[in-house]
Order: sequence, then C-alpha cells, then structure tokens
Amino acid sequence: MRPENETCIQKVQLDFPFFSDCGWDQGTTPWQRLTKAREITPDTLRQGQKFIMWRLERIALMMETLMDIHEDWRLIGQKDRILMETDSLDFNRVLQALRQNGFSDREFVLTVEYIRKWGML
Repeated sequence: MRPENETCIQKVQLDFPFFSDCGWDQGTTPWQRLTKAREITPDTLRQGQKFIMWRLERIALMMETLMDIHEDWRLIGQKDRILMETDSLDFNRVLQALRQNGFSDREFVLTVEYIRKWGML
C-alpha cells in the first residue's frame, strides 16, 4: 500500500512463534529432535534448551528493534508465541527495520489487515 494512501487503516500483526525452525541454520532444530525422539538423553534436553534460549533472544531483539522505531504496540503473550500489533505504522517500515537488522522473513509471520476509513476503496 502507498504510504500516502488515506483511505485505509493498516492493522499490522507480527507473530513470533517459539518453536518453529525460524532461521535456525543447523538443520533440524533440537526442539524438533526432542519432540520426535524415541530415546531422550540429558544431551538432547540441553540441545533443546540451547535452541529455546537462542529463539527467545532472537524474538527479544526483534521486539527491541520494532519498539525503537515505533512506540504504539500491543504485546500479546500466548503459550507458544508472542504477538505484536499496531494500526499506526506502515508494514513496509516494519519489514525494512527487521531486514536491516539482520532478521530473515522466516523468523516471523507478518499479517496486514486493511480497514476502510471512509467511502469506497
């Protein structure tokens, strides 16, 4: 959408799932191995912990990046994800900020909903 377009309100939602592969560059994630393993060893648990700590740190860094460029976010914690929502920031700025800070598109799910402000689109 063009930034100067005044006919719509963009509701931007970012979804940061805890347990997807989301940029883990070492093959199958330890979390996937842990949940599918027939035999669980202490080392399997430690590798799962390493992945979860890595993933939570990445989510925290993305949140900080977005909070630095915009302050009007609604943060929603769920059992397996964090959601960030706003209707006062263009989604292109969100993507630009995340990409400039080294985050890949696989690390989050971006949803944009358009709400008509007035008249016809």
